[in-house]
Amino acid sequence: MIKKYLKKILPRKLLPRLLMIFLIPLISVQCSVVFFFYERHWEKIINRFSNIASNNINLLVDQYNNYGLKEAKLIATKLNISLNFTSNPNNNFKSKSKLEKKIHKILETRVDQNIKSEFYEDIISFSLAVENGFLKINFPRKYLLSETPTIYLLWIVSTSLILSLIAFLFLRIQIRAIHRLAKSAEDFGKGKKIKHFKPEGALEIRAAGNAFMQMQKRINNYINQKISFLTGISHDLGTIITRIKLRLELLDNKKDTQQIKKDVEIMQIFLKEYLEYSKEEKIKKLEKVNLLELLNQVVNSSKLKNKKINIKCHKSLSLITDKNSLYRIVFNLFENASRYGTKVDIIAKKEPKNVKINILDNGPGIKDQFRQKIFKPFFKIDDSRNINQSGSGLGLSISRELGKKINASIKLEKSRKIKGSLFSIILPQKK
Repeated sequence: MIKKYLKKILPRKLLPRLLMIFLIPLISVQCSVVFFFYERHWEKIINRFSNIASNNINLLVDQYNNYGLKEAKLIATKLNISLNFTSNPNNNFKSKSKLEKKIHKILETRVDQNIKSEFYEDIISFSLAVENGFLKINFPRKYLLSETPTIYLLWIVSTSLILSLIAFLFLRIQIRAIHRLAKSAEDFGKGKKIKHFKPEGALEIRAAGNAFMQMQKRINNYINQKISFLTGISHDLGTIITRIKLRLELLDNKKDTQQIKKDVEIMQIFLKEYLEYSKEEKIKKLEKVNLLELLNQVVNSSKLKNKKINIKCHKSLSLITDKNSLYRIVFNLFENASRYGTKVDIIAKKEPKNVKINILDNGPGIKDQFRQKIFKPFFKIDDSRNINQSGSGLGLSISRELGKKINASIKLEKSRKIKGSLFSIILPQKK
């Protein structure tokens, strides 16, 4: 229960957490120092000052009672205290602070219960009743109240603020280095090239940055080797398949070679998909694409035209993206829908922040246990492994990889309109 509550109130980001770790002990120490200073040290000082003042007042009253006003004034002058006799003192005591009340209380107990106190900016005045009038004794304020504690408190607060600001700036630099490392790792995971990343910050953060760069280099080398290997094999096999096709054309018995030619064509299609999968697609130029024109191009270029195809898209609906990548994504999904269904609906619509393209078919659909696997390379739902029907298993993988490059997401949903599969392409709108 307490753990869940703490998770809710504690900040989630690293910078607020580090500032909290820094500021809580700092504030706690300062509060304890101020508390003990005011409650212990300064209280003792005030008691001591008040006792000295009460002794001086008692001395001056005794001098006045025994030797008169002139002798009492002479003693007061030596003590740097002002002494006057008055018949009508100001008896309005107004305390402004706890310390002033404490001074007044101490003097009442040590001098006279009827003593009156007045606190001014530069002096503290005390009035005591004597014969035929009142003695008014003025102490310099610094004799009873020191300004050092106030300066001390201001010094603590100001230095703490300066140190907190410096700590915030340094922590911000370290957090910025971690944020850049995280952003670079995220971009690298999406297949983007990391061009301007440079390790910075503390030694540990620099070490993590250097490790990331080394990992990136090793992964890129590994991917390039695999791509080169796959591309080389595909080219070599393509050359051999071309030779086989030529030799089949030279044979006289066309009936015996008909099935072999079909198998060779399927192999060529597979090799083409392997080459497309192995190619590193680069986004060269973003342009304004009219979706209705693009969808018509996809349908017209497809070989699977003996289907009932319905396109629903506004004539002026367009967005800024990479046309070639979007074309290949839609083409692959349309081919997949046409392969398994007799009816295909393509619906493009504009949403508040996105443009959504839905591709529906009335095929057998995809079972729930296969929904997370269909985007994996070479995965096929067809248990019979019939290569004439199921394809190479790379179309959806290629589509998802291309979608990452243009910030598009591809989702498989349940179709409510017609039974079958519903693939949605969600593209962000760029203004």
